[in-house]
Amino acid sequence: MKRLFLILMVLTGAVAPDADAQIAVTDTICLTLDGVTMTDSVGLDEVVVKRRRTPAANSRWSDLHPVELVTVGGANGDLYRALQTLPGTQVQGETGRLLVRGGDDRETQTYIDGMHVLVPYTSVGIGASARSRYSTFLFSGVNLASGGAPLEYGGALSAVLPLETKDYSTVDKLGLNASIVGAGGGGTRTFGKGSASVDLNYQNMALHNRIYPGRKDFGRPYQLLSGATQLRFTPDALTVAKLYAQYDRTDFATYEGDDRRLFGLGENNAYLNATLRRTSGAGWEWFAGAAWSYNRQMVDNAAAEGDAWLQRQQELHLKAKLGRRLSPLFRLDGGVEAFVRSYAMSYRFPASVGEAEGHVSPSLGAVFLSAACFPLERLKVEGSVRAEYHGLSGATEVSPRLALNWFQGDVVLTAVAGRYTQPAADSLLLKQTRLKPEVCWQYNAGAQYGRGGRLAKVEVYYKKYSRLPLWKGAREAASVLTSGGYGYSKGIDLFLSDRTSLRNLEYRLSYTYNLPRRRTGRDSELTVPQYATRHNASVVVKWSLPRLRTVLSLTDRFSSGRPWHNPERPGLMNDEVKPYNSLDVGLTFLPSKKVIVHASATNILGRRNEFGYVDGRPVLAAADRFFYIGVFVTLGRHAAYDVSNF
Repeated sequence: MKRLFLILMVLTGAVAPDADAQIAVTDTICLTLDGVTMTDSVGLDEVVVKRRRTPAANSRWSDLHPVELVTVGGANGDLYRALQTLPGTQVQGETGRLLVRGGDDRETQTYIDGMHVLVPYTSVGIGASARSRYSTFLFSGVNLASGGAPLEYGGALSAVLPLETKDYSTVDKLGLNASIVGAGGGGTRTFGKGSASVDLNYQNMALHNRIYPGRKDFGRPYQLLSGATQLRFTPDALTVAKLYAQYDRTDFATYEGDDRRLFGLGENNAYLNATLRRTSGAGWEWFAGAAWSYNRQMVDNAAAEGDAWLQRQQELHLKAKLGRRLSPLFRLDGGVEAFVRSYAMSYRFPASVGEAEGHVSPSLGAVFLSAACFPLERLKVEGSVRAEYHGLSGATEVSPRLALNWFQGDVVLTAVAGRYTQPAADSLLLKQTRLKPEVCWQYNAGAQYGRGGRLAKVEVYYKKYSRLPLWKGAREAASVLTSGGYGYSKGIDLFLSDRTSLRNLEYRLSYTYNLPRRRTGRDSELTVPQYATRHNASVVVKWSLPRLRTVLSLTDRFSSGRPWHNPERPGLMNDEVKPYNSLDVGLTFLPSKKVIVHASATNILGRRNEFGYVDGRPVLAAADRFFYIGVFVTLGRHAAYDVSNF
């Protein structure tokens, strides 16, 4: 049993390999438990750990295994909530979306296997936290690029979240799960040189709402039905083909406003992703992919009794890239991509007095080129450029990026400067199709030290915004939407992670100081965005109890107060609400080889956190607390330590 728990601690990060040894980690791990030998896939990409290391990228924080993320106290199995414990992120308790370094949620984009995800969050009611549409266990690892991301990824002014799915599975699996919010199941069937997986899940918040009602009065409880499938084929060691498809349906109704109108939402969302990756005998690495996203959202009584709002979004992302290491000191990569997009909206006024509608197609094409070299033994230089053509505005954008890395033993010094662009929001493009793409120049410099399961990192950053959407005009009825907005965001990120100093104890400390200012929307002057907080900190602690086959986790998140506009004071956004704090806990218990029990709860102290004021009323989350209890069971002869159905 001690050997069993050691495996769990390796997966959760409580035990780390020796960083000074050269270790090759493959996708398959053989385990011997109580005399039974099993082979299971934990979906790790090739990893070589050496004394002289190259960081994954500037402004990226330590790679996180899915088990690490779901066992974060209070994460409740949600990818984005777990990521909010990393430096640079800011708590968005009322929506649950990911905010990075003073940017709004649109400025952070999600990619799966290099392909864009148009709508990565579930839809929720007013003041409720969204969740990731995709299971954390689908991915082999998670690494948030909070600044200075490679120019291969476009359309993100602040951060990129690149997620990679597992390449293959070597065993057949079948699993079921049940929790206080739903049930599901799925499995994987291997064949020849490939595998097929399916996953079905149903969520219903009725029981949770009955135990802890929160602030919402539901006419219909939140329900989500989702189904996913993935095909993976590896005809040889140099080729990997993947096909992933998911559909989900969301439905709920809540009573909103003083008039108690029944706000009802129904949503259909689909995502299809197909990729092919191959390395030729000559050393060329090439990739081709296509991703299709579709989202249809219908809201009854959206703003007033008797109205109806319909939104449809669609995107086809096509991408091809080629790369090769031309010598031990030089590598060249390049590619082309296209985003074919469509957005349509219609609004039916109350009492059928009329209807407003609009349609826009903000498509774009891009090429990108990157070169990396080692002019000195300890110096790595990366130079890249991205060129985009935006169909609506007719603008051609050229964005450069330069990154430097200096290696000195276990210390790495980094610096990056780059230009990033992003189309304006679809809802604004409906009003003014000639809006230019938004621009952000990013400048980052940092240092990191990593050795033996310990990582310390510090990074300072400065972001300069231009061409933000801005209404100009003395009167609202006569104002004109322009690209004249501007702003900046500056700050410092601190991070400390330690998995080895204390026996059976792992901890992570994060702190971010952020000072943003921008003039956008209807702002009359440079001001602090409503979602921004100056001080943000988190502590994540995990304590392994081998004799009890249990992992306890504790997360404490703090941020200074959100700004809000107090009409009794001069200026804009001139006051702050009280600071935010949430103490969250989690417990993972292994009663047997085939069963995992996980429980978590947020804000156990019941603090009433506020996120600003609107019309003199505090902005509050739909509920001060959320709790989760789930059981994961593996059927058949394989143990459940990789709880992913995929």
